[in-house]
Amino acid sequence: MKIVVISDIHGNLEALNRVLEYIENMEEEKRVICLGDTVGYGPNPIECFNIVESLTDKICLGNHEDSILDTDYDYQMTMCAREAIRWTRSIVGEEIRETISRLPIQTEEDNVLYVHASPDDPMQWKYINNARNAYSSLIEMKHSLCFVGHSHIPGTYTYNELQGNSNKATLSKGDKTIVNVGSVGQPRDGSPMLSFALFDDDNWSVEIVRLEYDYQETMTKIEEANLPLFLAERLARGV
Repeated sequence: MKIVVISDIHGNLEALNRVLEYIENMEEEKRVICLGDTVGYGPNPIECFNIVESLTDKICLGNHEDSILDTDYDYQMTMCAREAIRWTRSIVGEEIRETISRLPIQTEEDNVLYVHASPDDPMQWKYINNARNAYSSLIEMKHSLCFVGHSHIPGTYTYNELQGNSNKATLSKGDKTIVNVGSVGQPRDGSPMLSFALFDDDNWSVEIVRLEYDYQETMTKIEEANLPLFLAERLARGV
């Protein structure tokens, strides 16, 4: 079966709809797992959260979901992120808040861990975006494979042979591997193309998928919502 692993949608409905289109055109049997941060930054948090919830019951808690419930996060965020999360809080209803309060920090299946930030101390929201910080997490990791997001920068890192830029890899159950799936809604690796992962749990292969989408429509919505202009501009630059 193909497992579609998505993360960091961040209220970007245009990007999420592009992923849905891709999923609908897949001929293989498939299911979806979300690593969190469906909300925050973008102009359509409610729509994105509801869509993801309709796709899967496997949704991990991200730091932006957690910050919906905990205002102590505000001053740990950048000014733009803080302004966006306060706006998101103002429009998100009680039903979504209750759902967020029940989200698990991680989910496990057959020696595979799915978590928003890192397999070690997941509530510390550590970034895995290069070989060095991936390796420190790999040392502590108990599973053969872990999927993460959070940094918005895709990459595949193995314990015995680090490989940060490979889009396709066949993995070993005898090794330890962390796959950062990147971000659907706010890529930060210099490309505006959205990112997610396809995991074949039969042959243990993984592919990082990059797709174009209409980010200009999202930019317009961000401006219309009076969210920080930087949050719109970064979509075009992938930063």
